[in-house]
Amino acid sequence: MLLRTLLIALTMTVSVSALADVKLTEADILGEWKIDAESINADGSDAKELSSIWTFRNDGTMEGVSVDTNKHARISEFRAVIKYSIEDGKLNKQNSPGRSKFDLCTATEKNGPKMTLECNHIYFFMTKK
Repeated sequence: MLLRTLLIALTMTVSVSALADVKLTEADILGEWKIDAESINADGSDAKELSSIWTFRNDGTMEGVSVDTNKHARISEFRAVIKYSIEDGKLNKQNSPGRSKFDLCTATEKNGPKMTLECNHIYFFMTKK
């Protein structure tokens, strides 16, 4: 009975720690990140592939570049520079240039060069370049 109780407690601890957010630091986020896909699902199902790069600079700005491969797109490339900061281990990034609204993003996974960010119920699956 004691063994069973220990196994259940261990399983619950492992499950809870798997759901824990990853605390980001400035050093974690700096540099160039390729956005591999975005999804409304944490597991990446029904993901939409993207051709975007986010470059986090140590001056508190992030440059985002997205390329649309659709030949009928009105704009083939979109580039924007926004402000960001790391607060309590989370990414706080400006919603769009010139606006005062910010999105608070949580790293749900960080494993070497791979990271998953959840921003306003959208998951970004990223690889550091």
